Amino acid sequence: MTTQRIQQDLDYVATAVRRHDQPLGVPAIYFLWAVLVPVGFALPDFAPRIAGPYWLVAGFGGGLLSWWLGARDARRTGINDTTDGWRHGLHWLVGGLGFLLCTLPGIVGRIPFSEAVPNFLLVAGLVYALAGVHLERPLLWSGLVMLAAFAVLTVFALPYTWTMTGVAIGLSLAWAGWSAQRAAATDPA
Repeated sequence: MTTQRIQQDLDYVATAVRRHDQPLGVPAIYFLWAVLVPVGFALPDFAPRIAGPYWLVAGFGGGLLSWWLGARDARRTGINDTTDGWRHGLHWLVGGLGFLLCTLPGIVGRIPFSEAVPNFLLVAGLVYALAGVHLERPLLWSGLVMLAAFAVLTVFALPYTWTMTGVAIGLSLAWAGWSAQRAAATDPA
């Protein structure tokens, strides 16, 4: 019991000391989604029938892999902040629910499914942008790219908007991963 209490006290002190730091995120998670997003976003332009199943597998699988990568990073760095872990988990769980619900009108046949899919981009943009505001700042830029792409997709309906958006988001996530990796390498702690 005493050892557990000491560990909790040390975790509290470490969290208090690091609270002023702006979290940059886990580079491996950024790199994972920098690959998954461009592939998934290109599918509506090139293989629309595969897009739904892809995101079902990549969404759940990528989410679970992200959770594992985050837990692994926490163990490796010695930072055990369960409150922050729950905050991240709940944010993405609610986001995932939003992704599913935004396509619900298409699933139940209220509107053609192809008209419901762009709403996925709106929800994704909000989820990523809010993650950038409240969790990890680099995600803000990916979210803003998604919101801008939603506007372009809705107003102009340009060809290959999904593919171009996926590439832009992938690049922003890769940049965030490189930035987090570089910051970790130069961190004196």
